[in-house]
Amino acid sequence: MAIPPLLKSGDLVSVLSPASHTNSNAWEKGIEVLEKWGLRVVRGEHYLSQHFGFGGTDAERLNDLQKALDNPEIKAIFPIRGGYGTSRLLDDLDFSHFLQNPKWIVGFSDITALLLHIDSLGIAGIHGPMPNNFCQKGGEFSLEALNELLFNGCASYTCKPNPANILGEVQGELIGGNLSLLTHLIGSKSFNKPHGKILVIEEIGERLYHVDRMLVQLKRSGYFEGLTGMIMGGFTDCNEAPLTIGKSAQELILEHTEDYQFPIAFDFPLGHVPANHPVVFGVKTNLLISSEKVQLTVQL
Repeated sequence: MAIPPLLKSGDLVSVLSPASHTNSNAWEKGIEVLEKWGLRVVRGEHYLSQHFGFGGTDAERLNDLQKALDNPEIKAIFPIRGGYGTSRLLDDLDFSHFLQNPKWIVGFSDITALLLHIDSLGIAGIHGPMPNNFCQKGGEFSLEALNELLFNGCASYTCKPNPANILGEVQGELIGGNLSLLTHLIGSKSFNKPHGKILVIEEIGERLYHVDRMLVQLKRSGYFEGLTGMIMGGFTDCNEAPLTIGKSAQELILEHTEDYQFPIAFDFPLGHVPANHPVVFGVKTNLLISSEKVQLTVQL
């Protein structure tokens, strides 16, 4: 796995919109944060474009992302937000220059598609906050952690235990992200089976019977087989529908993983929650789940 170079003051980074268009001006404060970190920010030509719910047409979004991937002077790419649309671009992108000059891609939610794709190409990426939510209340530590990770290459988080946690200590590369995107990418070249890895999952706004259906799909496709561990982040606003299923998201995960022997950490601060701690995909990470704490540590 290739690890992009750490950032330093004066580096050029790109801000663009490969998924949905911005629906607030919160990203402006996000760009101010990047500039306070000493980074020079270049905005994609179409970063504020709108085409229905997208951040521009497919061609416009593709153009901005391709230019950022190709430019060797750009050291990191920060999508403004997620939403939907990134996976529409994957098969038309040329990653040849990116593979020669890897750079950090930072994001979550719909950006899961891009993170999984570059992982399949052998390049590490960061699942973490994006400019549109850099400055939300409750996310202060996560933003500091992102800075520490990008500039110093280390991250260590200690969290409160969940009574439902399955205890253990494991090492492995992290992979995963938004549950809807994971199931969406099954069968494509963008999402290899995560054998020997720690699977990270999070979700927002899905009905619980939808969550159940997606977990069934992951299980039936063999994506739980050979896992080293699992981390459940936020499952924000995932509630019952008129078609009730009678279990919480946590209970559904326990049900569908009961035949496997790997530790699981629930309610990890990650995903569509204010405390969205950044984690690195594709780099060996230590996960400790004890009755006293959950601790995740990575050193690039």
